[in-house]
Amino acid sequence: KKEKWYVGNNQIALIGRGESVNDTRGYTSGQVGKQQTAHLSHLDENEEYDADADADADEANVKPMNDEEQPVDEAAEEEKIESLKPSQGCFCPKVKLAVWEPENDKQWDAVGKRIATRNLWASIPNLTCGFGVWLVWSVLASKIQLMHDEDPTVYPFSDWGSPGPTEYKTLLYTLPAVAGLSGGTLRIPNSFMTQVSGGRNVVYSTSVLLCIPMILVGFAMSNSDCPFNLLIAAALLSGVGGGSFASSMSNISFYYPKRQQGYALGMNGGIGNLGVSISQLFAPIFMSVSFGASPVSPAGIAGWPANAGWLWFPLCAGSAVAAFFWMSNQPQHGEKSTLLNHVYYYWMEILGMVAALCGVVVLVLTRDAEFIKTAGGAIGQKFMLVFICLIVEHFFMYFVVPSKVKVRVKKQIVIFKRKHTYIMTWLYIMCFGSFIGYSGAFPKLITDLFGYVKGCQPKGEDSDFIIGGSEADCVATGGTWDENFTNPNAPNVFAFAWLGAAVGSLIRPVGGTLSDKFGGARVTMVCIIWCTGAAFAQGVLVNRTRQLDQPEGNFGWFVFLQLNLFLTTGAMNGSTFRTIGVLFPPEESGAVLGWSSAIASYGAFIIPAMFGIAIKDGFPETTFYCLGGYYVSCGILNFWYYLRPGAEKPGV
Repeated sequence: KKEKWYVGNNQIALIGRGESVNDTRGYTSGQVGKQQTAHLSHLDENEEYDADADADADEANVKPMNDEEQPVDEAAEEEKIESLKPSQGCFCPKVKLAVWEPENDKQWDAVGKRIATRNLWASIPNLTCGFGVWLVWSVLASKIQLMHDEDPTVYPFSDWGSPGPTEYKTLLYTLPAVAGLSGGTLRIPNSFMTQVSGGRNVVYSTSVLLCIPMILVGFAMSNSDCPFNLLIAAALLSGVGGGSFASSMSNISFYYPKRQQGYALGMNGGIGNLGVSISQLFAPIFMSVSFGASPVSPAGIAGWPANAGWLWFPLCAGSAVAAFFWMSNQPQHGEKSTLLNHVYYYWMEILGMVAALCGVVVLVLTRDAEFIKTAGGAIGQKFMLVFICLIVEHFFMYFVVPSKVKVRVKKQIVIFKRKHTYIMTWLYIMCFGSFIGYSGAFPKLITDLFGYVKGCQPKGEDSDFIIGGSEADCVATGGTWDENFTNPNAPNVFAFAWLGAAVGSLIRPVGGTLSDKFGGARVTMVCIIWCTGAAFAQGVLVNRTRQLDQPEGNFGWFVFLQLNLFLTTGAMNGSTFRTIGVLFPPEESGAVLGWSSAIASYGAFIIPAMFGIAIKDGFPETTFYCLGGYYVSCGILNFWYYLRPGAEKPGV
C-alpha cells in the first residue's frame, strides 16, 4: 500500500488517512511499516517520501527528537500553561479549556494533572448516581414481590391482568429489563454527546434528568394500586443513568495521557459502578423505614418502596451542582453557544428515549402473543426488541439529529470501518454486559431460587405446611400441593444483594491498573478462563439446588460462585477499556469506548430477561450454561488477535 509522508512545520502527516502526530519538539526518523526504516530528518519542507507502509504500524513507531536535535519552544509552552491556569482552581474555574495536551509532560505537571483530577472526582458522583438510579429496579422488584407475597392486595398490577404467583415473578423481571433496554439505547447518542455538547454540559444535565424518574417512583409507589405501566415508564426514564456511562467514560478518556488511561477509566467506571451497590445496600434500608408515612399495604405489611426514589433524588441534584461548578469542556468539544450545546444534548437524548420507547411499546403489545409462550420465542422477542431500538436509534443518528451534530457524528463513523471495533465490542459485552446483567438479576435470583419451597398443605386450617414430599402423595391424603410456599429459612436477600456489584466495582480500577503494567489482553485472558469455570460451576449448582427440598443449604456456594463472576467481569471491565484506549488513536478511542459500552449495556436487558424466562420454565441453570459457552468464544477471539505468537495486535 503506497502512502505519502509530508514533513514540515514540526509535523509528520500520513497523507490519505488524515492521521497526524503533532509535537512542538518535532520528529526525526521512525520505523515505517514492520520492516522498513524511513529517515525523514534530511527531507526539506514540503518534500514527499513514498514508502510501502503497514497502515496498522505507523503512528506508534514515529520517535520524537531530543532537545539537542531541536529545542523546545519554551515561550509557546509557557503561553499554553498560562492559558490553562484560569481553569485549574476549584472556585468558579473557567469552563472552556483554552488548550489540552495530556501527553505534554510539562503542561501535565504544571496544570493539567490538577484539572484532570478535579474533573475526574466531579464526574464520579454523577456516574454513581447514574448507575444507582438505573439499577435501583433490581431491589425494587424484589421488595415489591416480597410485599405482594405477604399481602396480594398490594401492587396487584391489575392493568396487566393481576398475574398469578409464577407469572408475577416473571413479570417483575420486566422492570430492570426495561431500564436496561433504555440505558443501552441511550448509550448510542451518549457515545458522541461529549464531542457535540461538551463533557461538563452533558454530565450535569444528565443528573438533572435522573431526578425525574426518582420523583415519579416517590409518588407512584406510595399507592398500593400503582399501575405497572407507570412503573415501566419510570424504568424507561431511568435508562438515562445507563446511557450516561458512555458519555462519562468518553469524556474522562480525553483528560488523561495514555499511560494513565487504565487508572482514570478504572476509577471513573469502578467507583461509578458502586452506585449499583449503594442502591442494593441502602435502598432496602430506606424502603423498610416509614419516616412517618402510613404503610402502603392495605393489610399493614411493612414496606415503603417509594423511599427508594427519595433516596436518589437529592443525591442526583447535588451531583448535578458539583458537575456544573467543577467540570470543564474540552477546547475542541461543543459549540461557542452554551444554549446551542444544551439544545443539541436534549435533542439527542430525547431521540434516544423515543427509540427505546419503540422497543418498550412492542414489548407491551406483544406480551400476550402466541410466539412468546415458548422459551425460544420469548428469548427471540427480547433480541428483536434490541434490534428494533438499535435500528430506530441509528436512523435518528443519521437523519434526524441537527446538521452540525450530524457532521461530528459522521466524522466518528470511521470506527465502524475498524475490525477491532467489533472484536472489542464482543469482548466488552462479556465484561460489562455480564456485570450489569448479573447486577440486575442477582437480588431476584436469590429470592426465586432460595425464597420458595415445594411441599404439601394438609387438610385443616391448623395443619402446618410440610416441606418436600411428592405431589401424588400430597393429593392422595387430601392435601394441597404448593410449589411457591414462602421458605421460612430463606436468606435475607437484601443482606447479600449488594455484595456482587460492590466486588465488581471495586476490582475494576485494579483490573485497569494491572493492565497498565501487564497488558489488557493478558489480564482479560486470565479472567476469561476464571469466569468460564465459575459460570459452568454455577449452572451445575443451580441445577442441583432447585431439586432440593431445602435449597438454602447451597446458598453459601451460590454466593461464592456469583461473587467470582462479579470479580472477574469487573476486572475485565477495566482491562478491556485499557485495551481500547491503547488500541485506537485518541480521536477514535472515545467513540469506540462509548459505542462498545452501548451494545454491552443491553446485557442489563437481556440477562435478567433470560433468567426470567428460565425461571418460568423451571430451568434457571440454562442461562449460566449459555453464558459460559459465550465466554469460551470470547477467550478464542482474545487469544487469536492479541496474545498468540504472531498476533495481529500484540501487547495491547
